[in-house]
Amino acid sequence: MIKKCSLQYAHDHRFWGPVYHGTVPENRVRIEKEGFKVFHGSERSGELRNGYINQSYHDNIPPPIHHLGFGIYFTTNLNIAKKFNGGTTKNLPAYYINSTRVGEINFGATNTMMKWWIKNGYDPTIAKVDRVAATQLLTNNLKKHVDAMWFKGRGLYTLLDGDQVCVYYPELIYQIDKGMTASGDIGSKVIRKSDGMRGILLAKREIPEHVRKQYHGGQPEYLTIRWQKGGTDYNVYPYQVEFR
Repeated sequence: MIKKCSLQYAHDHRFWGPVYHGTVPENRVRIEKEGFKVFHGSERSGELRNGYINQSYHDNIPPPIHHLGFGIYFTTNLNIAKKFNGGTTKNLPAYYINSTRVGEINFGATNTMMKWWIKNGYDPTIAKVDRVAATQLLTNNLKKHVDAMWFKGRGLYTLLDGDQVCVYYPELIYQIDKGMTASGDIGSKVIRKSDGMRGILLAKREIPEHVRKQYHGGQPEYLTIRWQKGGTDYNVYPYQVEFR
């Protein structure tokens, strides 16, 4: 069963996220029951629905089966997740990773990508005869140093396949359960007392104790709230809202 937690819990424990995993409904049901699983094998075979095809990527060397090795793939970009989720955000939960060991890369040239793969354990000689084995070597080496790898895919245009996060250890993945949100928690609903406007509490940031009384009426923190109308306000005092 997939582990679940509130958004407040994820923030309090400094989980990394949010990330999203678009998939077909039957897979979503299985993930809910069994949790995420890492599948190994050739591209577009068995449980592997995607992956690079076996052809020259750079310098007559084929790419790994998957961009960042074998693992569970997410994205921080909702629009990308929607493409794998039937074009909708319906039933598309947010996930967080219980780790701070997340590597980051962001480049688009194929020769640079190949150099990075090789540097991180991808053996071109093995890749030409057994890409699964070569991809596993890449994966094993990356797992020694990070729990997940984030390819940002950001530039003047989308780089390669775009934003993607590969998590190597499924047990680190937590699904955000809105039903676990308590009143006053991040992710909970609020109402602005002045006009009844509804909103969602997105974040809290502490006001230094030595200036609270002098400049902030003794208020302990600022709230960041996304209102139904009027966008997001980053400087709301707790006394200005009613927590639901």
